[in-house]
Amino acid sequence: MHDDTTPAAPGTLAVALFAGMAAVAGRRRIEVPWTGGTAADLRHRVAEALPALAALAARSGVAVADRYVTDDAPITAGDDVALIPPVSGG
Repeated sequence: MHDDTTPAAPGTLAVALFAGMAAVAGRRRIEVPWTGGTAADLRHRVAEALPALAALAARSGVAVADRYVTDDAPITAGDDVALIPPVSGG
């Protein structure tokens, strides 16, 4: 496991996790195999890497460089990427 300042290994994409996703994963960042793809592809890769996150990843927003993106947005290695789970307020 890497900390938040360690660059991702070649061929992988570092993904920041928040709230319930981080709790389920037991960490705030994961690396998934990545040669390029879309935000939708990222959700699938996260689900494959950590099946316990599959249902939550499917409902989560994807942010690239601190901006939410649509499912068809391209993501390249080295992008600053986060999965943001849905939240409820009260």
